[in-house]
Amino acid sequence: MNQLDRSFLLSGMLYGALGMSLGLYMAASHIHVQHVTHAHIMLVGFLLSVIYAIIHKLWLPSGATGLSQWQFVLHHLGTLGMISGLFLMYQGLIPAKTLEPVLALSSIVVLVSLILMGVLVVLSGKQPRVAMS
Repeated sequence: MNQLDRSFLLSGMLYGALGMSLGLYMAASHIHVQHVTHAHIMLVGFLLSVIYAIIHKLWLPSGATGLSQWQFVLHHLGTLGMISGLFLMYQGLIPAKTLEPVLALSSIVVLVSLILMGVLVVLSGKQPRVAMS
């Protein structure tokens, strides 16, 4: 059984809670230095994970494949690397020059994950499981 739709949805909810918590902290403290990190958590972590959950539910076969599992792992490795690197950089804990390779690699991994999702959709050759009107 393919649980990747559920796994993407649950991880998206975790990213959403983390991003909103960071947003609330910034609003309460009036310190908005982490706004870029917040945006990446919400967009790459929360929104993209939820979109992937919907794609899995509507377009992909119910059995998880090796390629779909790799796509899941790569998405989260890239996302976690990206938001961790951004947090450390904007918090001033590690210089940007040191983090640039980590952020570049993480961004590329997220892009590869997106391309893999596109490949999975094309390979499935399916129409949405639910009529869209």
